[in-house]
Amino acid sequence: MIAANSARRALKILGDRWTLLILRDAFLGTRQFSAWQGRLGVTPTVLTKRLKTLVDTGIFKRARFNEVPPRVEYQLTDKGLDIYPVALMILRWEQTWFPVPAGTRMVLRHTRCGREMQPRFTCGHCSGEVTARDVRYRDGPGAGLESATANRLRRATITAQDQRGTHGFLEHAVDILGDRWSWEAIGAAFLGHKRFDAFQAQTGMASNILSDRLRRLIDDGILTRRAYQDRPPRYEYLLTEKGRDFYAATVMLVCWGDRWLAGTKGPPVLLTHKACGSALDPQVTCSGCGEVLDPHDVAYDMNDGTTARPLTLNAAT
Repeated sequence: MIAANSARRALKILGDRWTLLILRDAFLGTRQFSAWQGRLGVTPTVLTKRLKTLVDTGIFKRARFNEVPPRVEYQLTDKGLDIYPVALMILRWEQTWFPVPAGTRMVLRHTRCGREMQPRFTCGHCSGEVTARDVRYRDGPGAGLESATANRLRRATITAQDQRGTHGFLEHAVDILGDRWSWEAIGAAFLGHKRFDAFQAQTGMASNILSDRLRRLIDDGILTRRAYQDRPPRYEYLLTEKGRDFYAATVMLVCWGDRWLAGTKGPPVLLTHKACGSALDPQVTCSGCGEVLDPHDVAYDMNDGTTARPLTLNAAT
């Protein structure tokens, strides 16, 4: 048994390589089976299974149109659209830490103010930008223990084929979110855990799995290792600047899990913004005008001359 966690619950649904890539393309306007298959190179069997899961969990709805031949679309529901702030924070993190080849960078444009912009992670009470160091934690009404058992997710590996049509969106974060244990280690670090035993108690990982994930996260530049004892050698594992910058995506994932998966008990963890002393109300806002970003009001301009329109016509009706 380990501490209840809304992000862990969310990743039982979303923490899969193909699911993440399907959602990414849905936010870019993809709605039909053939379009996903063409963009991702995924097999029909795998795509069918992932789309069914997204429908069964209420993230997509399946719409059938009376045409010849019949046309079927998979449309984002309100629950699906609510994942959008997570995707924006992932995009911001990736564009900060993973430069993309010239001509493939995605530029966001807020149609309400007409400006190119970057999404900002802010507090809804004071409008201040929020970082991992600005937040403290306490148990919420849903705090307690839950089973450590979950689907074991294989570490995602992005191949050249998988990058078709990606424009640098979600490619690297799939390695984290698509592997349950990697995220568990990062989440424990955000809660202030630094030592091996503390990571293990928080996550329920076996020693060999934890050692492997800590090594991978060090190799990825998300954690760094620091000795705190010589005899015998003992180490602490600390978030790097790159690792701390993943905080916004993590918190937005937690918020999605709180809203849709926490049940009647409520959120397991409550966050307080130290700067204003209020309960943190995480928002993703436009760097140009400060408004909260709605998926219907954000366009994606690609340096290759293509444009993905806002999701006005893509959401479920």
